[in-house]
Amino acid sequence: MGWFNKLKSFKALAFGVIVASTGQAEEFDASTASFADRMNYYRAVDAAVWAMPLMNFKFYRDALAEAGVGPNVVGYNSQVQDWRFQTATPNNTTPYIHAYWNIKDGPVVFEMPPSADGIGIFGTIMDAWQRPLDDVGSKGRDRGLGAKYMMVPANYDGPLVPNALVYEQDTNFGFAVLRPILAGGATEENLAKATALTKQIRVYALSEADGEIATDYVDVYGLPLEMTPKMDGEIYGHIHEMIGEEVVFDRDLAMMGALARIGVKRNGPFEPDSTMQAIYDAAGPDALEYMIDQYHRVLNPFVFEGRKWSALVPDGSRETEWSYEYPSYYDYVARGALYYAIITSVKNYGTATYYLDLAETPDGEWLDGSRNYKLNVPANVPVRDFWSITTYDLVTASYLRDINPSTIDSTMPDVVKNDDGSVDIYFGPDAPADKESNWLPTDPKRRFFLLARFYGPEPSLLDSSFILNDMERMD
Repeated sequence: MGWFNKLKSFKALAFGVIVASTGQAEEFDASTASFADRMNYYRAVDAAVWAMPLMNFKFYRDALAEAGVGPNVVGYNSQVQDWRFQTATPNNTTPYIHAYWNIKDGPVVFEMPPSADGIGIFGTIMDAWQRPLDDVGSKGRDRGLGAKYMMVPANYDGPLVPNALVYEQDTNFGFAVLRPILAGGATEENLAKATALTKQIRVYALSEADGEIATDYVDVYGLPLEMTPKMDGEIYGHIHEMIGEEVVFDRDLAMMGALARIGVKRNGPFEPDSTMQAIYDAAGPDALEYMIDQYHRVLNPFVFEGRKWSALVPDGSRETEWSYEYPSYYDYVARGALYYAIITSVKNYGTATYYLDLAETPDGEWLDGSRNYKLNVPANVPVRDFWSITTYDLVTASYLRDINPSTIDSTMPDVVKNDDGSVDIYFGPDAPADKESNWLPTDPKRRFFLLARFYGPEPSLLDSSFILNDMERMD
């Protein structure tokens, strides 16, 4: 029985072990814990931060598998996804397309079709650590002409597919996150064209290249996709599972030692006792809070002087091609914090899209869903296509649950502009009077943050000569 068929039974078994242990666990208290237990707690926090990019992929893969999207299958949204698509900072202006594969037993080919009927597809192929191999599609390597992308294991010297672009993929698993480019918006006609084009994407093992290739397609629109890693005591069981399935790099051998010290040993049993489970239960949430603080307040550089808007990614993404591996060290803290907040890398960031993050008021308070705010977006935003503002849950970095809409963008005909061409956007649990078309609802029990997206950014946006305003408290 293969990996995909074993997934649900394996997860049920692992879940049962973890829950049984959790029921016996005591609450961990660092002030009274032994020195050895405190050291294990610190190791566990560090390990969860280190593993975040891998966990982001794993939960993405597992949610797709439970929705019927197995390896070499294409999952797609026939409509623009809503809050049920729970992953890190997705947009909701264009429907997502998903695929993943495993090259442990040999190369895999990913075929992108050429753009057609005014519709293109753009995205990135990545390894399991979310390191980009290349951008693909209309604004990627093939520039919308279509291409075959072939992923091969390290040191591969076997046959190749004629005319394919070949990439050495260092991990066993790889995946692609894609989006159709819908000129004119997500109309029913454009969505139908996007679906038709999506069904020309093919993913298959090299061993099948000489036969009749048949790729399956699964519409995941409307299905609950719980892709956000749940950072509680159970996360260490997921780490144990994933390091057993994946390649371990030399850079990570020290972390393998730390994991072994806390009972997460590659190719060994995962059987935490009550004390260790209590440590896990404390360390998982604390690791998440650390990454939240690092991402929004520490690592991401502010882009406008005196304002709280920050860059989407910590410094080092371009220099290291999103690996955060420098000649003398590996910055896994920056990588962990980054992949708390995003699900996909981009090989050439800033050419097709540009994003900014806002999580605080001007005086440094987290944005609070129980309060009311206003954001003024200046007139003449320097973009060739359009801009959008989207709300996300601060803890999950995904859509606010059971809340729509979560985005206002410059193409929406009902959005009211001010006399000077600027746009006021309101946030809070209730719409202000006569402002419903410019209002994004929030959950009064949750913190939130914003992403500003700019499609087709102009130079004045990239060099910060255009400035976005901060959030203004209305109560």
